Amino acid sequence: MIRVKHTKKALALALCLTLVACGRGDRDEDRNEGDDCLSNKEYFSKQVWKPVLEQRCFSCHNTSGQAKYTNLVFQPSSQTGHIDANLEAFAKTARYEADGKSILLLKPIGGLEHNGGPVLEEGSDEFKAIERMLERLDNPVECEDTETVETHFAKVELLDPGQTLRKTTLNLGGRLPTPEEEALIEEQGIDGMDQIIENLAQEDIFYERIEGMFNDMFLTDRYLGGSNAVGLLDTDVFPEARWYENREENDLSGEDPAEVEGARQHANNSVARAPLKLISHLIRNNKPFTEMLTADYMIANGYSARVYGADTSGFSDKLDPNEWREVKIPGQPHAGVLSSPMFLNRFPTTATNRNRHRSRMIYKFFLATDVMALAERPLDPTSIEDFNPTLYNPQCTSCHAVIDPVAGAFQNWDDGGMYSPPENWFEDMRPPGFGEASIPFAERSASLPWLAQKFATDQRFATATVHNFYYGITGHEIVNPLGSDQEIYNNQLIAQEFQQEFFDEVAAKFIESGYNAKVVITEIVKSPYYRTVNIPDMGEGAKEQQYVEQGTGRLLTPEMLHRKIEAVTGYRWTQSNRENNYLLRTNDYRILYGGIDSDGVTQRITEPNGIMANVQWRMANEMACYTTARDFVLPIEERRYFRHVETNFVPEDANGFLIQEAESAIKQNIQHLHWHILGERVTLDDPELERTYNLWYDTWKEGQLLLAEEEISNDLIGSCRAERDFYTNEEYPEEDRIRRDSNYTIRAWQAVITYMLADYHFLYE
Repeated sequence: MIRVKHTKKALALALCLTLVACGRGDRDEDRNEGDDCLSNKEYFSKQVWKPVLEQRCFSCHNTSGQAKYTNLVFQPSSQTGHIDANLEAFAKTARYEADGKSILLLKPIGGLEHNGGPVLEEGSDEFKAIERMLERLDNPVECEDTETVETHFAKVELLDPGQTLRKTTLNLGGRLPTPEEEALIEEQGIDGMDQIIENLAQEDIFYERIEGMFNDMFLTDRYLGGSNAVGLLDTDVFPEARWYENREENDLSGEDPAEVEGARQHANNSVARAPLKLISHLIRNNKPFTEMLTADYMIANGYSARVYGADTSGFSDKLDPNEWREVKIPGQPHAGVLSSPMFLNRFPTTATNRNRHRSRMIYKFFLATDVMALAERPLDPTSIEDFNPTLYNPQCTSCHAVIDPVAGAFQNWDDGGMYSPPENWFEDMRPPGFGEASIPFAERSASLPWLAQKFATDQRFATATVHNFYYGITGHEIVNPLGSDQEIYNNQLIAQEFQQEFFDEVAAKFIESGYNAKVVITEIVKSPYYRTVNIPDMGEGAKEQQYVEQGTGRLLTPEMLHRKIEAVTGYRWTQSNRENNYLLRTNDYRILYGGIDSDGVTQRITEPNGIMANVQWRMANEMACYTTARDFVLPIEERRYFRHVETNFVPEDANGFLIQEAESAIKQNIQHLHWHILGERVTLDDPELERTYNLWYDTWKEGQLLLAEEEISNDLIGSCRAERDFYTNEEYPEEDRIRRDSNYTIRAWQAVITYMLADYHFLYE
């Protein structure tokens, strides 16, 4: 007979499972290579789960395997928090005994009529690992020097608060810090970043950046331009979809074709961006981020509200494309982005797919779960002989048991994203629902709002939100231990455990704040995962894997580089203000530099290639050319580059004697440029500053020689002159124009600006 062991220790197990000091000394066999003490959780992860349970038991003991109805059901390694969940399942099952032994020692060797037969040999290393884990459950190991997140990162070099401020305002605001913000950080240190995020959240570029993050997920910008978005709408459902073409009732001022074309573009792009505008709306108004799923409204301006036939009486100006409000589509239940026609079209369905693709994507986006990885074993097509394998074949049900109920919740939205409830859902699929809960028949017409509530209250929603902002802000993937090398895997596992602990802490604060997304953003930018500059020397081995995927060193996306160029230089990378920026145009460099178009190109390139390196050099050369002379035209207090020099500052006189005052001013200006362009604080005797000065000096000396020998002209080339204001195209006063460079100082400074704009610290963050 199987009995359940009830002890005080067993009852307190939930509190003791991951503790590292519950009253027992450690033994030699409880130590890892290098004499590191292992807590219960670490021992389970490294010695029990990965080499034993995952390899020998998981194929049956999973949510859809042959042992799915037993007490021992494991989560796959792809599942967020799988170690904690699996340790808990192991510990609960360990309480069941037969003849004084845990069934976890009997069934693996074929005892108690184990349906899986013997999978371990008694006395083997794998068997002993389970024995030791069982002992640890009653007597958790004491580890005196166990690291916490704080002590783990005490070893790394971080950006100081001022550098963190600069990185954050450039990353999230597309601008440099203000003097007031610098003073705030000087006074409050890293804690001042809470106010900085509040400051940035008042600015439109902040939301442009947030929308870009989520478009990398949703890819709804595919529908920008032309009638790409409006053309997806069924005019039988939305008869006013092209309202702007009705000249008698379109509220436009006249019959000007350009005005109608402008209305068409505003309407289309507003429809296309509705899911992204909802996210901005929630953050801007401090609304619970759960409304991304549960909002019983959509966000529209006057143009898109009219498209959907929504009430426009609440708009101050129906023709203002920047006035966004909450509206409702008549006769349709809303479920945040889930019910958005653009979201539904971007993740379409077919008669055979039956919303499974939609189900898979929302699990990924909103519950941090890759359902395609739930069955971590190769699929054998020859084994699929069942009448309905998605219901009955274990190799299929491991995924479909999760996907199909959620797919059914989309039953009221057709393949075109229109609300069109069917008479019945498919009887050969699992009932629409989520987890063990099915959608009540009375709520079938509002199945998607029902699902949205379930998702929003699931703990994984908070974790997924942290994951999404983490990747969007840092550019780093979530740590996922891979590979067969045990040492690398163990160290990656350490990185994963600390990262998950951090995510859990941020998720808890997020929930406590009422799901305020700004809390997540703030915690990320204050963390070592955003601020790490260097990791400690770990010696031989693979211990540096404990710090993978964190900190600085992210290649800027085309959009981020575009904003940084403008913030630092004061100008966009384009010859004329009438043209779009080169980095934003798909027919110029956006795709070549690793960007996406949300259509055919949906994955960003994060490692530079030869083409991207050439784009970087061209940008650096052209921006140095366009901006150097223009900066000298400005009053000295308005200049970005040249706060300490003029064009006639040279370090030597005609006889080659040093002009100390001018040399000092040039070096002081170089010191300013290192901070302004690169965010580097260098002293006047720093070797890095000396190298930059030598570049300036050598360029100047060579230019002087070439000018003297009349091998080059005093005249600057046309694009490098300062004759007109870039933004207004108005000519500068004649006395202020710069066409010539008789001292060759302007071109020497161009060399320095080129050198810095092509530097790693400018192109990466």
